[in-house]
Amino acid sequence: MKRFILIYIVASVVVLTLFLLIAWPKDPASPSPVDTVAVNEIAMEAALNWDDPAALERIGFAYSFFITNNAGEVLYSSGGDMPDNAQSAIRRGFLPVNIESGGRIVGSALIETHPADSYSRETSSLRTAAIVSISALLALNLAFFASIYRSIIRPFRRVERFAHKISAGILDEPLPADDKNPFGLFTHSFDIMRDSLLEASQKQLKAERDRKELVASLSHDIKTPLTTIRLVTELLQVSADTPATREKLGTIEAKVNQIDRLMNDMLLSALDELGELAVTTASEDSGVLLSLLQSADHASKARFGTVPPCMVEVDVARMEQVIGNVIANSYKYAGTAIDVSFAVVGEGLQIDVEDYGDGVDPETLELITTKFYRGQNAIASQKEGEGLGLFIAKQLMEKMGGGLEALSRDDGFTIRLWLRLSR
Repeated sequence: MKRFILIYIVASVVVLTLFLLIAWPKDPASPSPVDTVAVNEIAMEAALNWDDPAALERIGFAYSFFITNNAGEVLYSSGGDMPDNAQSAIRRGFLPVNIESGGRIVGSALIETHPADSYSRETSSLRTAAIVSISALLALNLAFFASIYRSIIRPFRRVERFAHKISAGILDEPLPADDKNPFGLFTHSFDIMRDSLLEASQKQLKAERDRKELVASLSHDIKTPLTTIRLVTELLQVSADTPATREKLGTIEAKVNQIDRLMNDMLLSALDELGELAVTTASEDSGVLLSLLQSADHASKARFGTVPPCMVEVDVARMEQVIGNVIANSYKYAGTAIDVSFAVVGEGLQIDVEDYGDGVDPETLELITTKFYRGQNAIASQKEGEGLGLFIAKQLMEKMGGGLEALSRDDGFTIRLWLRLSR
């Protein structure tokens, strides 16, 4: 930066010096000297040819002049832009010289010793010098500010755009650096920062993916011993000889089923985050939905309405998981009867699952389908859960092209499912 400023100052001084050398005005108190020989020649020849002034035409003189008699009448003019009287000539700077003939003054010669065009030439020279100097200064300013823009402003704007990309998480685009630029090292430092952030981000993503894969793996592996415990419990229930023993074994089986559901939720959540929660829809008869609902209602608390005959786009296996979550939630938090109704709305089939429990506060209604959220009612009831059931159900419904919505009523709570009709 200092180099550019120094060059600018030196160049400006040079231009101003040249301007002063070219255009410095001459001292008006020291005019160019008059050629006395030429003046005397004009006076002498005018005296010799007083009676025939026209003869002066044949003689070459250094100055322009005109001759008047004592009465002020112009007797001769050498031509050009001559005044018509002595007073005007003197005001323009003409030099008056007396002409003597026969021992007496017979008239005057008014000589233009400083021609008017010399002033014009000096003025023109000054104007030209001013124009050239101003043009040179403007060109110098333009060059200077172009250098400032190229070497300072443009690199800073590039860094500004780069910073916006970094804040947006775009870390794979390097920042171009010019080593010849004064800010080359500065921009290079920013690019080193980008490399460090990119490396840290990649490590974080890998660690996060490894964690999700571990959760998915553990959730899957835990299901194997749970299956063994369930089978052994069922076998012991058959051979139990007292009601108390059978009751305790039933409690164990219920807890095993609860753990199994939680493991399913955790596995599905991990697979969804890994992008491996696959959904494959097919055109199915709407009657399959009633079968899935009846199968999930193992406590026989649900009352089912009529299913409109139609074809829907659904992944049966995933829909079974959704319905199982919805019915299980109603069992757990409401414990009341459940009404299930069906209706064709627009281009989809709507399924409302209604219970008659305490419902959900309107303030938290939209949160219950988010990951790991558990409402105050769920916490107060001390019911086990991870806050994943409705979140996973909503994700699965959306991947099938449908949707899930939670609705609060004065007399209970509703989960509304929506599936696309086949075309």
